[in-house]
Amino acid sequence: MNRACVVLLIVVLLPAASLLAQSRAEKPNDFTLELGGRCIVYSLSYQRFISEQVGLEIGASMLGGTDVSVIFLSGGARFYLTKKNATPCLAGGIVFVTAGTSAGPFGEDSASGVYFYASPGFEYRTSGGFVFRASVNILIKEGFFVWPGLTLGIAF
Repeated sequence: MNRACVVLLIVVLLPAASLLAQSRAEKPNDFTLELGGRCIVYSLSYQRFISEQVGLEIGASMLGGTDVSVIFLSGGARFYLTKKNATPCLAGGIVFVTAGTSAGPFGEDSASGVYFYASPGFEYRTSGGFVFRASVNILIKEGFFVWPGLTLGIAF
């Protein structure tokens, strides 16, 4: 009976101990794929930590093909509320969007613009390097639009 309690405690507390590890200090870079989010459909991003609780991030996304394309380029910062691997976070930055078409009678028309984003969310980062993040993205330009984001990636 006593051994069963010890085994149960180890099984329950071992995963909780990994939440206290500080893998952001050990692996200060991450590469992620965000579905939804600040670039609407998807984005590929790179983040570098400048401290244990602050990271700078750049990202890119492209939609379309040879005749019509939309390119998103983003940059910003993410602030982590705790030093733990499972923590709430807040991101903010700017997204540059450019769109062009050479289809049909439109010739070589193109347009570009910028919008801002603020993204409260929650991140879980394993000591092995797996990154999972869920966020609510508030896209701001002449009003605002709320869009969900789900991020998976690897830290190194």
